[in-house]
Amino acid sequence: MGRQHQSCLQTESVICHLAGRADEIRCDRIVTIMTILALVFMIFSTTAAAGSYGEEIFERELAVNAGVAIQHSLKIEVVSVHIDLIDSAKFRVSSYQMPARVISVFVGDSPTTYKTQSGTSIYIDALSVYGDSVSVRVTGPVEWRVTDYYTVEPDEAKESGTDAKNNASAATVPELEIARTLDTDVAEAGQTVGVTLKIKNIGNGTATEVVLDEPEIRGTYKEGCPATIDDISAGETRRVSYDLKIVDAEPGQYELDQTIINYKSESGVSYSSESQTNSLEITAEEVQFPELDIMIDSADDGVITCGDDIIATVTVTNVGNATAGMVNIKSLLPSDVQVMKGDIEPVYESIKPGESKECDVTFRTYGTGKHIIEMEAMWEGGEETTSLEFWAEKSSLEEYYLHILIAISVVLLLIGIIKRHRAYSY
Repeated sequence: MGRQHQSCLQTESVICHLAGRADEIRCDRIVTIMTILALVFMIFSTTAAAGSYGEEIFERELAVNAGVAIQHSLKIEVVSVHIDLIDSAKFRVSSYQMPARVISVFVGDSPTTYKTQSGTSIYIDALSVYGDSVSVRVTGPVEWRVTDYYTVEPDEAKESGTDAKNNASAATVPELEIARTLDTDVAEAGQTVGVTLKIKNIGNGTATEVVLDEPEIRGTYKEGCPATIDDISAGETRRVSYDLKIVDAEPGQYELDQTIINYKSESGVSYSSESQTNSLEITAEEVQFPELDIMIDSADDGVITCGDDIIATVTVTNVGNATAGMVNIKSLLPSDVQVMKGDIEPVYESIKPGESKECDVTFRTYGTGKHIIEMEAMWEGGEETTSLEFWAEKSSLEEYYLHILIAISVVLLLIGIIKRHRAYSY
């Protein structure tokens, strides 16, 4: 019995030891899994932060006439919401010593930028729009925080002009909408881009002291762009056009910032509106210059007989992208080669890109051996040369001319002998 009791105790000890090892293995696995999950979360957080416009200051649903204060002086208020093909919301944004601006933000669009007087930027993003509220996210500097949530009283909204359109009993308040269009979205250095601003007063009051703040791209300048615009009455639409001259802007894709219009009501209250951004691609300027190619071609196989004619065609082609003016063709002939027909040195007033000029020339040579005819096309800014090579040989008759003379002489001598022999025979 004692031995059996001792054996049982030993068995229980082994079982407990194995159970403890199993618990340790489970703990190690749990720690490993938790570590992996933490790393994945950190990677996801880092990736999300890298694609954002800054640290998130707040994200929540705000009703119409609700506002939020950031760092005490920056205020964002929901003016109205609009449910359509593309949902949007209007926000009234103001900050220290900056006039209030009404900003339209579309769901799914890039966050809208607002700059404070110090140059710090925040980004307002409309996530979704409901019947009378909008889910909004604001990002900006890391250290910025929300300091207050509040409600804008309807009377206060009327005085600020944000609800003047929907309340006929409010004081006359202007509200300008501005749209900017470019006549092209791709231009090259040296080109002019036409810009048109369409400004419409959808409020019920006249906009006065209208000041236009139009951005530009470095390396460009605005020609004919007014700094101020005459008063715009309620319901009136005004169009302003100017030229954007591209001088020495680097090639690339550019984002033309919003056009900002600052204006006042007849009572002196300040307002501000802005357009959408525009993209403009600037390409490198194409260099325009003529380039001529000259060729001289002949049907002969390269070996001719002295005294025979060589018919050749001289062709000049403009393979450049600009017109070549006053093209002179010059030739250099061997001393024993003569021009029998055609103009070997023509002059062309101009040759357009892709255009060819041809002339036929007949040559004749009296000497044997290798001959080279050189031709050169010259124009302002360049020159191009070509050549024609051929071999001249004597004719077979000329080669055996001495032998033929000797043979003829022998024949004539034999004829004379025969005739004389006949005469003596008689």
